[in-house]
Amino acid sequence: MARPEIEVPAAPPTPNVPFMHTTPAWRPLALDDAPALAELFAAVEAADVTDEHYDAEDLAEELGAPHVELAHDSVGVWSGDELIGYAKAMALPDATDVHRVYVEGAVRPDARDRGVGTDLVNWLVTRATQQHLDRFPDLPGEAHIQLHAPNTAKRELYEAAGFEARRWFFDMRRPLDGDAIPATTPAGGLRVVPFTEAYDDATRLAHNEAFRDHWGHTPTTPDRWRHTTTGARSFRPDVSYLALDGDEVAGYLVGHEYDAETAMTGIRECWIDRLGTRPAWRGTGVATALLTTCLRSGQKQGYRRAGLNVDSANATGALGLYERCGFRTRHTWIGYVRAL
Repeated sequence: MARPEIEVPAAPPTPNVPFMHTTPAWRPLALDDAPALAELFAAVEAADVTDEHYDAEDLAEELGAPHVELAHDSVGVWSGDELIGYAKAMALPDATDVHRVYVEGAVRPDARDRGVGTDLVNWLVTRATQQHLDRFPDLPGEAHIQLHAPNTAKRELYEAAGFEARRWFFDMRRPLDGDAIPATTPAGGLRVVPFTEAYDDATRLAHNEAFRDHWGHTPTTPDRWRHTTTGARSFRPDVSYLALDGDEVAGYLVGHEYDAETAMTGIRECWIDRLGTRPAWRGTGVATALLTTCLRSGQKQGYRRAGLNVDSANATGALGLYERCGFRTRHTWIGYVRAL
């Protein structure tokens, strides 16, 4: 049976915005748009205060992510030479029980409340639906997005398009410029060692196993792992560690540092990008040992704080671990989902 086709408008109708000199123009984003996107993100951050800072290089890296065809999966809204809004949808190439499409979008604060955001969300729903039908029409499909909890206007915009709040996530921080952090070691003779390239794919496979039963997880492919994790410009091997049982990866911690964040805040932050323990080694203190090793190393290297994002309902008790290690919630994000 032929798959149904959904027309994705290249230029959705956008109302003529009075304060602008021209009617906004819609076109797909390109890698060359990264500087304009960085300006848009800076304006959004100044108004929404999410503690998220990106430079043009960060955004060029995201625009070049695997499985994103910018010509079809993105759109920018322009007023003259100024980017006033954007949207992007990424359909993962693999699926098990559910096919997930991750969507995102934003509108400059001075262009809000004029219909641009509504048009972008409608575009996202249409594009995500087509991506799902093209790839896994026989599975349930879902569009996912995390929204900053205090941003009620944006949440209401997505709720009006059929998105529902499903999960709460915490951005947590811990200062590193205070007292020394006690060292811990895992039980059973496991060793905590610095991350090395030789264990890169074994770490990816360990991550897929550790998060296999976590809400919203889809196995990470080698190209996506390299792009977003150990091949990203933010990856820092000197604050990344493995817990080894013999030569087998029992647990892992991947640390990142974002140059744009440091430049904007003046604070070096060690971001715990990924931390997990394979099921067979849970309860042996692997995660605690990895985390304390990273924090101690970060202190010595001049990082002033550590940060991470955690699912508040994580069944492995991650939230309690982070609180015991001194992390406190700074921002709350809500995972919204819409059936496709």
